[in-house]
Amino acid sequence: KVRSSAHFGCRIVERRVNGQPDGTLFLTLGERFIRMQDAQKLDNHLGKLVRVGKDGSVPPDNPFAGRAGALPEIWSYGHRNMQGATWGPDGRLWTHEHGPQGGDEINLPEPGRNYGWPVITYGENYGGGKIGDGLTARAGMEQPLHYWVPSIAPSGMAFLTSDRYGAAWKGNLFVGSLKFRYLDRIELKNGKVAAEHKLLEDVGQRIRDVRQGPDGLLYVVTDEQDGRLIRVAPE
Repeated sequence: KVRSSAHFGCRIVERRVNGQPDGTLFLTLGERFIRMQDAQKLDNHLGKLVRVGKDGSVPPDNPFAGRAGALPEIWSYGHRNMQGATWGPDGRLWTHEHGPQGGDEINLPEPGRNYGWPVITYGENYGGGKIGDGLTARAGMEQPLHYWVPSIAPSGMAFLTSDRYGAAWKGNLFVGSLKFRYLDRIELKNGKVAAEHKLLEDVGQRIRDVRQGPDGLLYVVTDEQDGRLIRVAPE
């Protein structure tokens, strides 16, 4: 049991194969802040992305199934605090996670891969100063697809697949910012971040989650005492 009030992770996404659910779930689990070193260890669930069946069973093709000293539920490790996960139109799982002071990341977690935290990071300690040896890369550890410095405190994640906002927005990735209180519209080109655009800054509230509704429109939930559900209307 870990006594901590931070870094829980909070997302559940159903895995899809060839566009269809396969009956297994991905769960994002934080390293609880006070146990960051455990993100590099395979004998616990802290700082991990795990994959399980809906009945809690372990899929036999999980990367660490049958490996001595490793929990079989683990899909990938070396994560800090994943606050967003979604299935992309490219057929891959996309996630983002909070860095420390700087270094929030977007990742595409692959089975058995190590995403580095806290050994490598583009962030620093709160108040300044390097984390560990101050490394941003090490052999055997994955680089993020994208990172933010300064941190935006990302939360929620969704791809727009509808035509409701025109061709320029279709296929864009949308991420909420808790820290700066906007919705980030992220243009992608060849699988990389090409441009970012700030939306809903005038709302002035922390963006907790974003989803595409059945009507093809985007819906945003804010994280405030007077939180709102906002429908993003096309211009």
